[in-house]
Amino acid sequence: MGIALFILSSVVMVASLVYSIINTREVKNNTITKINFPAYFKKNGIVGAFFSVSFMAMFLSIYLWAKITPMPGEFIQTVLGGILFSGLGYISLHTFILHYYGKKIPEDINKKLFIALAISFPLALFFVFILSNGFANYMNLEQPLVSGISFTDGWVTPWTGKTSIAFYAICIISGAFYTYMYADHKFYIEYGKHGILESTFLVAFPAGIIGARLFYVIGLWDEFKGTGFINMIDMRDGGLTILGGAITGIVIGVAWFLWRNKQYSIWVAVDIIVPAILIAQAAGRWGNFFNCEVYGQVSDGKYWWWLPKIVYNNMHYSTLYSLRNDPLPIGQIYVPLFFIECLTNLLGFFVLAHVFGKALRKYTELGDLAFGYIVWYGLTRVFMEPIRDSAYKMNFWSWFWSFAFVVIGTLLIVTNHIVRYIIRKKKGEFHAKKNAFNVGIITTLAIVAVSLGLMIPGILTMVNNTFENTEPIFNQFNIGLTLFVLGISVFLYLGISIPILVEGAKNLQNDKIRPDLA
Repeated sequence: MGIALFILSSVVMVASLVYSIINTREVKNNTITKINFPAYFKKNGIVGAFFSVSFMAMFLSIYLWAKITPMPGEFIQTVLGGILFSGLGYISLHTFILHYYGKKIPEDINKKLFIALAISFPLALFFVFILSNGFANYMNLEQPLVSGISFTDGWVTPWTGKTSIAFYAICIISGAFYTYMYADHKFYIEYGKHGILESTFLVAFPAGIIGARLFYVIGLWDEFKGTGFINMIDMRDGGLTILGGAITGIVIGVAWFLWRNKQYSIWVAVDIIVPAILIAQAAGRWGNFFNCEVYGQVSDGKYWWWLPKIVYNNMHYSTLYSLRNDPLPIGQIYVPLFFIECLTNLLGFFVLAHVFGKALRKYTELGDLAFGYIVWYGLTRVFMEPIRDSAYKMNFWSWFWSFAFVVIGTLLIVTNHIVRYIIRKKKGEFHAKKNAFNVGIITTLAIVAVSLGLMIPGILTMVNNTFENTEPIFNQFNIGLTLFVLGISVFLYLGISIPILVEGAKNLQNDKIRPDLA
């Protein structure tokens, strides 16, 4: 019965999805003389209902197939998660196709498509975890989730065999693919053409992978020394440094873009592409989850009850302790750094691309979003490094470079503003706005207050507390050091506010405000 229901529901699910995509493709390509959008949405809504119900039925059939008697709460989560995940995923897919690749879509409808996509996609991710809760307690808890497929051994865990197709790689490739799709669409909006970034992606992505592995091997050279070249390049079970991959991929990508696409602005390119790398990193971090690696320290599970069960259950295992194959005791888990960093990366993308990239764009310069990525990722690493499992801490330099990213990114943003300010002044193109003095005063005071609010507590915290060791941990000295460095970084932004203040003061003094620029 269970097998028959599974096959039947799978057939209905696939058929409805294929039909809806064909229908959407006609609308996307604008092959219809006059598109009746209400009729299209109604038809695809009905088809979507068949898709969602058959998807949910397919998962319920697994209970019958495996002869599982679920608890009421698990059954409800399977039904609710199955319908809402598939329904929201269905909406995400079709709105993505129409919004990003639709031709001659009316502006009002296009805006609604984007809103639907922005709402449905994150909700779909949420409900996939609700769906997984219905089965999490029936998976084999004696070992972690499978991490890939072996052509000789079938499904394998991080320590039962080498993978031929690793989920780790699938996560990285998926993130890179979405980043490319997003950037390609943004370039289409900017220049009216798809495919501009194709060659850059094909060069920068593998360069980033090579750089990520290279930085990892260099950081752990004592472990790799004398093991042979093949072992150094074997990435099937992980071993990539995101920091190194980001640096290498960005540098090679920028160089290639400048060489091959001289007719397009490199500043527009980096402001589009670099913040979107955070999405690729967010997806790539799930590879650490499947490989049971790069976790945080051991923590009491009561603080993490809100995690999806499938994540919580897998956090009992760590690849580093695979020789013993000893999971943590019930009630304890490793801090899910991959999950935390995934969320912070997604938040960073939203802040850079949509807050500073749209809402506050008039206050930024081209290049700020790319440099903002450096600051954001540095901040993320500053707070993540000290809570890693000690076995995953490379050395103090890893933490040092996290601080360096924050300071360097800040200096680049400030320098970007100062240089552009000087160039405009020389060309006679700079004119302070009417409220420049008030904006300069408020901004300068705010920067000073925040920077002193960080530096003074930082100094007081470090006083009479020596640098205890070179390991990045949250002891009193290191907490003070963190506050102090962050305070200095904020203080550097005076390089942006003071010129505004000075120009505003000149306007007040000379009383020569140009109304057209006020």
